[in-house]
Amino acid sequence: MGNSSKSFTFETNLNSYLLKNNFIILIILLSIITGFSSCNTVKYVSENENLLTKNIILVNDKKNVDDEITDYVVQRPNSLVLGVPFPLHFYNIGNKNFESDYDQWKIDNPKAYNFTTKVFSEKQTRGLHNFKYNTHKWWLNNGEEPVIFDSKKATQTVDNFMQHYHNEGYFNVKAYYDIAYLKNKKAAVTYYVNTDKPYTLDTITINIESKVLDSIYLSQKEASFIKKGEKFKYSLFINEQNRITNLFRNSGIYHFNKNAILVDADTSNYKSNIDLIINDSIANIPYKIQKIKKINIYTDFAYNTKDNPIQDSLNYKGYFFLTQNKLKYNPKLLLDAVFIEPNDIYKDETRELTRKNLRRLNNFRTVEIKYNELENDFLEASIYLTPLKKYSIGFSSELTHSNIRQLGISGKLSFLNRNIFKGSEILKFSVQGSFLDSKDAADSEKLLNAWEIGGDVSLELPRILLPFKANKIIPKSMSPKTIFTVGTSLQKNIGLDKQKFTGIIDYTWESTTTKKHSFQLLNAQFIKNLNIDSYFNIYNSEFEEIQSIASTYFNEDISTSDVVDFINLNIDSNFESSNPTEFTIAQNIKNRYNIITEDVLIPSATYTFTYNNSENYKDTDFSFFRARFVSSGNLTSLLATKKDENGIKTLFNTQIAQYVRTDFEYKKFWNLSFENVLAFRSFLGIAFPYNNSSTIPFSRSYFIGGPNDLRAWKIYDLGPGSTQSGLEFNVGNLKFISSLEYRFKIINSVKGALFVDAGNIWDISNSAVTDPEAKFNGFNSLKDIAIGSGFGIRYDLSFILLRLDLGFKTYEPYLESNKWFQHVNFKNNVYNFGISYPF
Repeated sequence: MGNSSKSFTFETNLNSYLLKNNFIILIILLSIITGFSSCNTVKYVSENENLLTKNIILVNDKKNVDDEITDYVVQRPNSLVLGVPFPLHFYNIGNKNFESDYDQWKIDNPKAYNFTTKVFSEKQTRGLHNFKYNTHKWWLNNGEEPVIFDSKKATQTVDNFMQHYHNEGYFNVKAYYDIAYLKNKKAAVTYYVNTDKPYTLDTITINIESKVLDSIYLSQKEASFIKKGEKFKYSLFINEQNRITNLFRNSGIYHFNKNAILVDADTSNYKSNIDLIINDSIANIPYKIQKIKKINIYTDFAYNTKDNPIQDSLNYKGYFFLTQNKLKYNPKLLLDAVFIEPNDIYKDETRELTRKNLRRLNNFRTVEIKYNELENDFLEASIYLTPLKKYSIGFSSELTHSNIRQLGISGKLSFLNRNIFKGSEILKFSVQGSFLDSKDAADSEKLLNAWEIGGDVSLELPRILLPFKANKIIPKSMSPKTIFTVGTSLQKNIGLDKQKFTGIIDYTWESTTTKKHSFQLLNAQFIKNLNIDSYFNIYNSEFEEIQSIASTYFNEDISTSDVVDFINLNIDSNFESSNPTEFTIAQNIKNRYNIITEDVLIPSATYTFTYNNSENYKDTDFSFFRARFVSSGNLTSLLATKKDENGIKTLFNTQIAQYVRTDFEYKKFWNLSFENVLAFRSFLGIAFPYNNSSTIPFSRSYFIGGPNDLRAWKIYDLGPGSTQSGLEFNVGNLKFISSLEYRFKIINSVKGALFVDAGNIWDISNSAVTDPEAKFNGFNSLKDIAIGSGFGIRYDLSFILLRLDLGFKTYEPYLESNKWFQHVNFKNNVYNFGISYPF
């Protein structure tokens, strides 16, 4: 549990000398920053030039706080990192006059040059020269050259301000700039903007000559963006132009385009009279509503064989399927992704919806839709589909590392079959295996002392597959999908050698472009432990706790196979009355043993709602919200008839897990400036066992710590609550975590981050053996929230981002006193290496 092939966590192990000199390290870091800040920033600024250090924008005598206004500034100072222009300093390290300086040095120092050429060969001397030249060139290419104040760019900025506010209805706006020359060839620019009063919309006249267009417009007139009394904004007219264009083009007007819309504005006394004119024709051809008479679908189109004759054709409900070979797609099923219909009017939205849904099938390399005009104003639609290869095979391998698995070599072989049942289905089969170096293995001294093997099969259908028709509830426009997955995996000589079987039936759909839904009708997992007898060899710290109790209070020396029997026989109510702390420790260990070693069947149903208004993967200003609800074991427990000796219902001689779990996650990103982003993430999760279960299965419990979580602690190291058990795996059924991260560019592809993480896990089972410090007791437990802070370095390769974060324990709730800043040093920090951002 908690292992990842893409990220790992490890703690520093510096020598004792370094640990005793954290203060010296801090002084060195501060000295570097101070040295940079005191460097000569005007090294490459000529005498008649000035380094631009600041832009100030005053709008109506108030300092501007609108990021949109800042975007109109043409020239900006050199970028800062924590207030220091590091990219400029990097640039200044290089010598852009290296060649001329080198030639001059040879002239000024002939003896030194001759001595060098005599000691070294000519080739070695040239190699040394090239090395120095390339080093300086690297600093110059990766740094940022000084931004020299340019009056033309300042004037352009003023013009941009004027144009912007003019578009916002401030027709009397005035703007200018003033430059302040500072010491040491530096300058600051202040931009002054006086907007005056905005103009408002007064009389609005609509002039549409075409009766066809006029009738369509009147049906949606109330949706107009241009209304009397509104502030004059150029964006309103753009929005209205787009609205009208979309309205007409989705009402059968195939030839309409936005250039047919003209706006005339008469302004006076801070009011604007608007005359909106829509021409009645294009190229002297009157606008008409056009219908689609014929639809052709070419399912095996290829550009290099486009002139080959059609060999197979089929007319299905007015759709003509044409192929150069045998038709390989079921027309009825393929039409689930087609929204253009015969005898329907032309609509842009059905054209785009068809293109989008055909692409999401992942069966076609290209999708192209064209229209031809026929007689009597009819249209012919042609859909050209270029299929992907039916079969594909892939292989991948990777090295992995985690705090549990020291080294892993894994490989995965996958096979994919497209359109297996002629309905654009995708069948995937994969088998994966790993050789691991695990500290949990029975023979932990050997390298690669354990292995894993697994396989899974999935079938993806681009429709909702249910015994009844679900089209009215989830129409095909919502991009429905059904995925069946069956998988198994086996671990050997690692941990408890778990064997797992998984079966999933998942339905997904998109109600809007920002809202997605997933309903897993079944997510069943069967977990069987094959090596329970090794438990206390693997979780050795728990064995040492019991061994200490046995030797201290009972003068016994027990083995790892005797732990559970020893607790059952000796750790009773009599022992509790005299040794309550040790009693709790022993019962906790026994309880955790029962949780981790249990064979369990988890038949759950899950619904997940996701809201994400991100426009693309490069978007840095958006919101994300996800809510998940899980219910496990209700129907299965109801139908099961067998019980074990403890009265627990079982299936296949295995306990049925019964619980409910709810998670909420919210993320918000703010784009502060160019490549400077503030990111916030918060997560709250709670799980309740009931009826057939007294605990949450270990695999479905909450843990905290790690590279994508609370980064100052390793995975499973913290909690629950303010306990400090020292156990290998700490889990709970209530979790809260919140993170705030400031991301910034350092130089080129190298980026940095400052972060603060806060969170913890708690137990809410009300078990009598649970440590009171591990339980959640309302607002009083908020003092148990641990806080970690740190910084990170990221290297952006465009297609992948490599990340290294250093987390420092800032607030430790389990300490008796002085919980703040007790271990903020390089002895207790945690390194987290990962792929991509933590959230």
